[in-house]
Amino acid sequence: MSTTLIQALLSGIASGALYGLIALGLSLQFGVMKIINFAHSAFLMLAMYVSYWLSMKAGLHPLLTLPLTALALFAIGYLTQRYLIDAIYQKEIAREPIGVLIFTTGLWIFMNNAMLTIAGPDNRTVSSPWNDGLLIFSDYILTYPQVASLAVSALATAGLVGFLKWTRLGRAIRATGQDREAAGVLGINSARIFQLSFAIGLLVLGLAGGLLLSLYPVNPFVGDVFGMRAFVIVVLGGIGSIGGAFWGGILVGVLESVGSQFMPVTYAEALIFGLFLAVLYFRPAGLFGVEKE
Repeated sequence: MSTTLIQALLSGIASGALYGLIALGLSLQFGVMKIINFAHSAFLMLAMYVSYWLSMKAGLHPLLTLPLTALALFAIGYLTQRYLIDAIYQKEIAREPIGVLIFTTGLWIFMNNAMLTIAGPDNRTVSSPWNDGLLIFSDYILTYPQVASLAVSALATAGLVGFLKWTRLGRAIRATGQDREAAGVLGINSARIFQLSFAIGLLVLGLAGGLLLSLYPVNPFVGDVFGMRAFVIVVLGGIGSIGGAFWGGILVGVLESVGSQFMPVTYAEALIFGLFLAVLYFRPAGLFGVEKE
């Protein structure tokens, strides 16, 4: 294997891990609440702006903005679910209320245009020596933000999997996702679980937004590209599968990076969406999901 190809593979793994982290919260929200949050990309954009303001206005190191951005997105997610989305659930009897899809679509458009009014259309970047730092080993190079993206994404995924598997609250979240009515019979408050699940999904997205800021400029519509990738990754990895979202992100990142070595970038993008359509047709549960009735 050539040095160029190995370099592309390493870069693809690093970017793919970040893609997986972006998709992680979306997968959790769908797995528990059975809704598609079309405003996911707008919340990612908001996370990047929060991290940008913390870095440029408060003078924080890009890595130090991550926990603060995550906490801010957790609070925003909790309030959004409790005071906006919960009201739709209470008015609709359907298991997957279509009103939530319409609401999150409207929220996505509103947030993008509100930020356009507040921050303007210009691209904004964070200037930091850390962003330009290089980790060199043998003939291969990764930037510090790429290494941080890989490490934080892997740790966040492992932490969320462990939380859902080993804690009392995590087991309650899983039970609600598997059967909301049965969980209610056992005394689990589904409304509270929904609030926490939505908030945790945005907490993870806050980490992703802070990491993404060191790699891409932020503008009011930056989340749309990555939001589309997140939907593809959720389907590839298996809808509702946390680990599947991470590995699906790795797969997309590698296909994107390595594929661009053999074909134009636009063709590599087409390859990803072609795989998405094939998986959706032949294995709707995803590559790492479990078939259910």
